[in-house]
Amino acid sequence: MAGDNAKQIEDWNGSVGEHWAAEQENTDRLIAAFGEAALQAAAGARAGERVLDVGCGCGDTSLALAGMVGARGSVTGLDVSAPMLAVARRRSAGLDNVTFIEGDASKAELTGPFDLLYSRFGVMFFDDPVQAFAHMRGAMAPGGRLAFACWQLVKDNPWAMIPV
Repeated sequence: MAGDNAKQIEDWNGSVGEHWAAEQENTDRLIAAFGEAALQAAAGARAGERVLDVGCGCGDTSLALAGMVGARGSVTGLDVSAPMLAVARRRSAGLDNVTFIEGDASKAELTGPFDLLYSRFGVMFFDDPVQAFAHMRGAMAPGGRLAFACWQLVKDNPWAMIPV
């Protein structure tokens, strides 16, 4: 059914999410540059801003964003994966400006307004991307920015196709 991310949610709360949680350090290192490029395109996160980190996974990007927005700003990390959010919560212990919530960004109650909606490979799993982005847009502040990194189709990624 279009608009139903149930299969993705099931996968990310099972072996897929557990694997990514276990491999968090390696994965973050491998994909960090892509997320940094997306953030640069949005002119970064600024002191005092409210940021929504969609598909925050194990919290790497949320923690970096929390450092950028400082004590007067806030970051909400949102993900469907309980195993990955458990890692994110452990990593953020002692930080007051970052919170993590479990939910599907395409329909979760989003407590905006957010100045920046950011995602490093977290917005590519929506069954109905138009509906999901429209929903997230409703939580944006006037003039809010959107920045995300997202893979193209596998056939359009030579690095993925050459080994095949």
